[in-house]
Amino acid sequence: MNIKLNNKVVYAYALAGVLAWPCLVNQAFAGNAGSADTVTQSPLEMEFKKLDVNRDDHLSREELARDKDFAGNFERADTNGDGTLVADEYGNFKSAAQQKRLELFLEDSAVTARVKAELVKDTGVKALNISVETYKGEVILSGFVENDDQLRRVVEIASGVRGVQAVKSGLSVKG
Repeated sequence: MNIKLNNKVVYAYALAGVLAWPCLVNQAFAGNAGSADTVTQSPLEMEFKKLDVNRDDHLSREELARDKDFAGNFERADTNGDGTLVADEYGNFKSAAQQKRLELFLEDSAVTARVKAELVKDTGVKALNISVETYKGEVILSGFVENDDQLRRVVEIASGVRGVQAVKSGLSVKG
C-alpha cells in the first residue's frame, strides 16, 4: 500500500501529539489529579503555581532561576516591565519557547529523513549501514562503509540536502 501525505499534514499531527503530551502527563502525575483546580488549569498555569514559591501570583528572577527557558530572557518575558512575571507573561513566553523547540525538532527530523532518502536512492551506498542524526541542522553520520570512495560519497550526498548546515562524519571503512 502506498500512502502519500502532505508534509504539512504530517507536521500538524506531530505538533498536535507533542503539544497534547504535557497535558496528559500533568493530569496523570499531578498529586491532586482530578481535583477542580487541576481540571481547569492548563499545564503552564500549574507550572507557574509550582514556581511561585511565595504565592504572590508573580514570579521573580529568583523563582524563575530553575527554568532554563528564562535564563537571560527575563526582560523579554517581562512585557510590562515591572520586574516580575504574571501568569500571562509566563505562559506567553513559555509557549513561544516550546513552540520554537518543537519547530527545530520537526525541521531536524525532516532533514534526517531527506538525508536518509537520498542515501537510499544512491545505488553505490549501503544506506542501511549508516545512521543519520540531525541537531540544529548539523548532520551526524555514523556506521560503516565499504571504502574511502563510499565515505566521500555519503558525506557529499548529505552535504547537498536542503536544510543541512554542516556534516560531521563518524563513518568507518570496513576492514
